[in-house]
Amino acid sequence: MAKDSWDNHYKNKYSVLSYPDENLVRMLKKHLAGKDSGEIENLNVVDLGCGSGRHIKMMFESGLKYITGLDYSMNGLEICKDLYSARLLQAENESLPFKDNSFDIAVSWGSLHYSDKDSLKVQLNEIHRILNKNACFLGTLRSDRDTYLRKGKDIGNNTWVTDLSDLQNSVVSFYNEDELKSALSIFRYFEYGIMERSILGDMTKTVSHWYFRAYR
Repeated sequence: MAKDSWDNHYKNKYSVLSYPDENLVRMLKKHLAGKDSGEIENLNVVDLGCGSGRHIKMMFESGLKYITGLDYSMNGLEICKDLYSARLLQAENESLPFKDNSFDIAVSWGSLHYSDKDSLKVQLNEIHRILNKNACFLGTLRSDRDTYLRKGKDIGNNTWVTDLSDLQNSVVSFYNEDELKSALSIFRYFEYGIMERSILGDMTKTVSHWYFRAYR
């Protein structure tokens, strides 16, 4: 059911995002600072949950050359085909089709929380596995302060099956700060912040994400 939800999601023109998240732009720029263009070009990068490809485009524009986009939805990947020369794969984060120590940078922006909390541990272990030593992981998780997606059916442990119209029947988990730190503890080092906004025209709804940078 979730796969159908995401395929339908990317049939909606309003779900196709064109611009990168400014926090990811800043974090990637900071990570690449001090590296020359040749070094940047040779980095292997993977975007896990690449969706319609807005961050793949941004990565190419940052000088990165070897980029892999992975997503659950074939409709999302079809949109990505028009973007440069990224390698595109349909797969799930719980079983990544890559060898150990394959990537220098991994991005998972706005996707990890679309699963139950047991699945998150599996996903993060897989991401840790495919990263090189000292590699960088940039990602987000939905904060428990979010009130926008927390609607539909509560299945316990702050996890919901949302009835939001464009994500019908998708599982969404919400994380407090302690859960975030526990989840990222498999990494050598991490730092995090929170980003929030209201819904235009409806101040009763809050979209809230933890965002973080972690190192293998």
